[in-house]
Amino acid sequence: MDTLTIKEIKSLIENRNGVCLSLYVPTFVSGKEVEQNQIRYKNQVRKAEEQLKASGIRPNEVEQLIEPLKKYVDDTLFWKYQSRGLAIFRSKDNFYSYRLPLEFNELSVVSNRFHIKPLLPFFNREGLYYLLAFSKGKIRLFRGSKYSASEIELSGIPKNLAEALKFDVYSKELQFQTGTPRHGGKRDAIFFGGGSNEPKEKIEILRFLQQVDKGINDFLKDSQAPLVLAGVDYLIPIYQDANKYPHLVERHISGNPDDLSVEKLHEKAWELVLPIFFSDQAKAMERFQKLNGSQSPLASIEISDIVSAAYNKRIEQLFVANDLQVWGKFDSNSFAAEIHDSQLETDEDLLDFAAVHTLINRGAVYSLPLKKMPRQKLAAAVFRF
Repeated sequence: MDTLTIKEIKSLIENRNGVCLSLYVPTFVSGKEVEQNQIRYKNQVRKAEEQLKASGIRPNEVEQLIEPLKKYVDDTLFWKYQSRGLAIFRSKDNFYSYRLPLEFNELSVVSNRFHIKPLLPFFNREGLYYLLAFSKGKIRLFRGSKYSASEIELSGIPKNLAEALKFDVYSKELQFQTGTPRHGGKRDAIFFGGGSNEPKEKIEILRFLQQVDKGINDFLKDSQAPLVLAGVDYLIPIYQDANKYPHLVERHISGNPDDLSVEKLHEKAWELVLPIFFSDQAKAMERFQKLNGSQSPLASIEISDIVSAAYNKRIEQLFVANDLQVWGKFDSNSFAAEIHDSQLETDEDLLDFAAVHTLINRGAVYSLPLKKMPRQKLAAAVFRF
């Protein structure tokens, strides 16, 4: 699959059906380098198989887990359609494969749940954005990152104004009442709903875009990613009136988006969201540094404290190193984290654990290389309380 939703990531998080294998491979889209895709993938599958055997799983169970992954190795059609990164998740009863516009480091993790830390840019404000390109004749929603944008198949919203009017007749939108006669003659008609001075077309467009906005909000309800609008200038303020999504970007892409390629839309949208990503992260970093510098209890770099706070929904902003793991266990009864020097059979990456629980509890997560982390620590957090 080429898309990943917050609902799917929650499903991955909640999966604890025995041994879970998570595999990440960077992939090339074009050029001679594409030949490396299958080689890299094959090497990671071999590494994962060795990890499974080392964990003490019976040989027949190892083969059962690895078999569907091996089928991809020689699947020529599968390798023709790749994005920047490939993520695969396998457990006894589940097998998920995602081709995503995000560059991964090569990684395979065997644990008691799926390892999702490399996916964080899709669910925080580090690189994921959405683009709504709309005209009266066409509605398109794109998911984008630094590297590319791809269209999302939407259901439950009208595809254009004409389709919207089939389900929402203009006469039903307005309320017709009679007023008090001014000269003893016929009562004047009074229209409510769009305002008596509103042109009929504008009212129809507003209602159309309200339907679109409802569908967009249903899709993005758990997201904090910025939403960029692309449309002709006279439609933009109408959509802004209809909008209820809290992360709508103030600036927009002007002009008829139907005349622009996906690549051009992505280029223009990225210019608008890039300052937002940098600004949010910089503000979070500055806030942590200020609290930590004053020795406030609302900031911490202690992994055990951070893991416990994440589990208890206390983290507002979290930084985690994306190029290292911290293996250990968390006891949900005592709220204590046990950290190990190397991965034991039932261990999980505690940085991943903290990121997951911060994410699902509506906190902001920033995954950075260790050299760019606050104080070059493996984790840093700002607590809500």
